[in-house]
Amino acid sequence: MLATAMALSLVAACGSAGSRPGSDTRGSARQSALAAPARRAYDPPAAFDGTRGIALPSAALGKVTITGNVRRPIPVALDSTTAYVAATDSLQAVDLTTGKVTGTLGPRNPAARPSSTLYDGNPADAPLIATVDGKTDAVAAFLEKVPGQGTTAGHLSVELAAMDTGTRQAAWSLLLDVPDGALDPYSTSPSATLLGVHGGTAVVEITDGSHGTAVAVDLRTQKPLWQKEAFLPMALTGSQVVGVALKDASGIEQNVSALDIADGHQVWSLPKDTYGTTIDAAGPTMIMVSARDYESGASSAQLLDAATGHSALDLGGGLAGSRCWYDDRSVIVCATDSATVAVNATDGHPLWSLPDDTHHRVAPKVSAAWHGQVYGTTENGPVILDARTGADRPGSPTIAPLLVNGYVGLALGDKQFELLAYPTTG
Repeated sequence: MLATAMALSLVAACGSAGSRPGSDTRGSARQSALAAPARRAYDPPAAFDGTRGIALPSAALGKVTITGNVRRPIPVALDSTTAYVAATDSLQAVDLTTGKVTGTLGPRNPAARPSSTLYDGNPADAPLIATVDGKTDAVAAFLEKVPGQGTTAGHLSVELAAMDTGTRQAAWSLLLDVPDGALDPYSTSPSATLLGVHGGTAVVEITDGSHGTAVAVDLRTQKPLWQKEAFLPMALTGSQVVGVALKDASGIEQNVSALDIADGHQVWSLPKDTYGTTIDAAGPTMIMVSARDYESGASSAQLLDAATGHSALDLGGGLAGSRCWYDDRSVIVCATDSATVAVNATDGHPLWSLPDDTHHRVAPKVSAAWHGQVYGTTENGPVILDARTGADRPGSPTIAPLLVNGYVGLALGDKQFELLAYPTTG
């Protein structure tokens, strides 16, 4: 039973002070009605003040390589003019009008991985900004080493730690013991990631890269609902937890399937097994699945309906491994460094694609999409495209934001290893 597989403890922790800004959002640019910053908001922004960048803590650069490429979404969630920055051993609230850290919390036990090393940056993923029953928290997942005591051996636990976005103080924390055998004890890259929130339930991915466990937690009661071992969750879309069932001990043979967030029962699975599978949430109803067929080795990239597993659009092997962005309105944009495709978010109908040799247009290196606009760069500098038509918007946005809302865009600075928050100006 879940009660014996997981040890649960809930504490009312104390934390650091701050001042106020919900919805079920992960790493996205939510604008809170509770916040009332003096800075004007532009929805969507088409220009940024490139001279007034505010530096974020170094942990915000966790997914940026030494060459300036972003490997995965940065470990930051935006809430109006506050950034919440996650590391393996901390969650910080940063006022983006001043650059001041207004709140910090950390794990109860030592982190299982360092927040950075000489060769690798911060491996943490973005925290969640979640509103449940009118209360908004920033929630981070810490993977910790619980020391042995008496007859109890040392072991790994996942701590969910919440910071009240109004007071910037710790609101609650929850410890979940990692099931025995769920992770390779010799792994150098174990992690715990919050995939998202739906209806007040959060989904946690616990993995070492080859093995995985999914855990669902009720944020209202701060209690676990269910867990699924030998299942690596990768996306939460609507009420579907989509990931791969691990068919062998190595984790190589995989089967793409979906679990119901309410109780963890399987809703659907694809008929053919795969390997090297990546799954991204792509809008309110879609997921992007890139994989290789387990028998033939053929690459594929498909947009699937998360509720049924049915294919909405086959993007072909050329877009395998691409990343997708949802503009929080009506468009999904999927891109590699050399190709970009935009589709309707409700049915996967293609809208436009680049490059377009006929009209001498190249594909941008996409950095973000928000409220009808696609942000990126070409050899000519930063660009903004209309998300529904693919047409260039006039002017130059000065930066190509990695994360954006009406108040700020977060982008790499001119100096190496620097992430700055630039105010919107139009």
